[in-house]
Amino acid sequence: MLRLVHAQTVLGALYVDDIDDGLPNKQVKRLGSTADPNAYVRDGHANLPKQKCYIPRTKPGDATVAGFIDLDETQRVTHSAFKGKIRGLQRSGHISVVSLTASDLATPVVTNAAIDAPATGDVTITGTGFLSVAPDVTKVLLWGAGVGGTQSAPALTLTTAQIIAVAPGAVGATSIVIDTTINGALAAGDRVAVIADGRMSNSFVIV
Repeated sequence: MLRLVHAQTVLGALYVDDIDDGLPNKQVKRLGSTADPNAYVRDGHANLPKQKCYIPRTKPGDATVAGFIDLDETQRVTHSAFKGKIRGLQRSGHISVVSLTASDLATPVVTNAAIDAPATGDVTITGTGFLSVAPDVTKVLLWGAGVGGTQSAPALTLTTAQIIAVAPGAVGATSIVIDTTINGALAAGDRVAVIADGRMSNSFVIV
């Protein structure tokens, strides 16, 4: 997969006009009427929705994050990345291109959340899939009896930048550490959840 990230050097969305004509490519004719689109074998994207062609300037719902789209590497996308519109936008500095796999965008899973680790009042969250692919950012949601809020309206939302700014704060693929001074005085029984690449994990009760 390729992630096309808006460099925000121009206003508005950027249009990649050579990656998809709205339908999968007709590759091999098979028996049947040539007027019938079902008379052709498609390029593997039959019955799949058209890929996005517009790169928004900012991420919908979060104007602090640069806009991006994720594309399957079809023949058209690969050609565009080497010789077409994607390559042109990249060389002109209007976008950056990040290579990723579907597994990089897996929904995060929290398997444990412990208070007083590594120090009194700190919280350590463990699990999988906590890192986000740039420019997206990982966030931790906090709520519960001790801090208030709900899962849909958490009492506190911390970004990666906020977490790592206060030692021993850290955000890794399988572990997140939040210092006691910024975690809202969490206590056992409160809940945490992690958002990575726009996907929210299960909620977990702090122990």
